[in-house]
Amino acid sequence: MRDRAATRALVLGLLALPFGVLAPFAIWSGIHSLRRIRASDGELRGTSSAGAGLIAGLVGLSAFLIGTSYWLLAS
Repeated sequence: MRDRAATRALVLGLLALPFGVLAPFAIWSGIHSLRRIRASDGELRGTSSAGAGLIAGLVGLSAFLIGTSYWLLAS
């Protein structure tokens, strides 16, 4: 069975790339999903989706922070 939080992490991670505000939710959902999948002893799937969502969330968060700091420093 596939973990729903893995799909949620992937969707939020992809949405976090253009909308950095969603990045913390993608990161939290990805970490939560990976912990549940590891604790399920093989019953849950979705490790790659959760990992991709986590990475996309981290990229979105870093882009958001760099863009915001550049905007604050340049103005």
